[in-house]
Amino acid sequence: MKSVAYSTVGCKLNQFETEQIRQAVEASGYLSAGRGAAADIYIINTCTVTHKSDYRSRQAIRRAIKANPDALIVVTGCYAQRFPEEIAAIPGVDVVVGNAGKVMIADLLERPRGDRPIIEVTEPDARDDLGEGRPLKKFGSYTRAFVKIQDGCNNRCAYCAVPSARGRSRSKSPATVRREIDVLAAEGYKEVVLTGVHLGQYGKDLEPDTGLVRLLEDVAGVGSLRRIRLSSVEPNDFTDELIDLMADPAMKICPHVHVPLQSGDDGVLEVMGRHYTRDFYGRLIEKIAARVPDCGIGLDVMVGFPGEDERAFRNSFDLIASLPVSYLHCFSFSRRPGTRAYELDGLIPPEEKKERSRALRELGTQKNEEFRKGLVGKRLKTLVLSTRKGGLPTGLSGNYVTCLIEGQAEPNDLLSVVISGVSGNAVLALPQ
Repeated sequence: MKSVAYSTVGCKLNQFETEQIRQAVEASGYLSAGRGAAADIYIINTCTVTHKSDYRSRQAIRRAIKANPDALIVVTGCYAQRFPEEIAAIPGVDVVVGNAGKVMIADLLERPRGDRPIIEVTEPDARDDLGEGRPLKKFGSYTRAFVKIQDGCNNRCAYCAVPSARGRSRSKSPATVRREIDVLAAEGYKEVVLTGVHLGQYGKDLEPDTGLVRLLEDVAGVGSLRRIRLSSVEPNDFTDELIDLMADPAMKICPHVHVPLQSGDDGVLEVMGRHYTRDFYGRLIEKIAARVPDCGIGLDVMVGFPGEDERAFRNSFDLIASLPVSYLHCFSFSRRPGTRAYELDGLIPPEEKKERSRALRELGTQKNEEFRKGLVGKRLKTLVLSTRKGGLPTGLSGNYVTCLIEGQAEPNDLLSVVISGVSGNAVLALPQ
């Protein structure tokens, strides 16, 4: 039996789709290679959000080729979708598959090797079923499972290449989502993470029209499921109804949200095509923090968008400094072909972008430490992960804090702990 190794670059959605590919390939009679082991086939699921994502994707491809020059190399994902010829030109690549073709990769492995490379790239939204099929029963070595409920995006933010890589917004039916979560819960998973490109638009394309709130109310009814975590939700999609649902313990929704900011300057937000203001965003974050105690609140912020002068950057910095956020992801503007921002004037020098990133990352470190110190003495629930740190079992709290567990714990235990202190970028947790 031939062995297959997998590599994933990018988001939680990609991680879900890699597991979906793995399950289909294993069902076709292939073995999954162990971590670090040489394989007969390599499947690389790529990302193209930034230039750095492209670079990391190429690195993953070249590592696979180096590991076994005779292996079959299959490249898929968003980078493959947007730049298939560029990937096909890498010596050693055999097959390039777009996002819509991910569900067919197991069949492609059966084709004779013949003339290579093969390029199988269609429109990213050529399929409406989002790869629905056999529900996942396991999620690699994770103790949390990701569930893809939506794909694609109808927004056209000036800097973003994702719509061209993922297509229009499409949603899985509520019945399919429920069935997939029922299967995972029956397999023993206590937490599921709902993922998508534009999660807050879930269900708007379905007949009859539904929405994320209705889906969450249904999923909360899965008896053995203990936690539901949302991935990124856009500011305009955070309704009072959704916040109220998060505040209701019966709904099992983790007190953790990731709300992209991108900029805290109204002028930059307008050029970006982000349809909210800094005031709207600030009031939203304050509302979430007030309604959901000890909520872990994260955000994305971009530096160096064309035309972002020092005043605009300071507006972003000051807004974040004023808000009860627990972490931030900072990244630099990257010119992506095919986006409106690609043609904009007013590019920011690389050294200036680097300095702004440094300042925001320092602010993020400070915010995160303050948040974790504020948890000392409080009782939290933590799900024990499959990893250890410093010899101690690690867990993930509902509000997205890494817990170092000072006691006995096994992967997938859901423990009640008291936070006794902070350690590095984690907290110390005593089981109760």
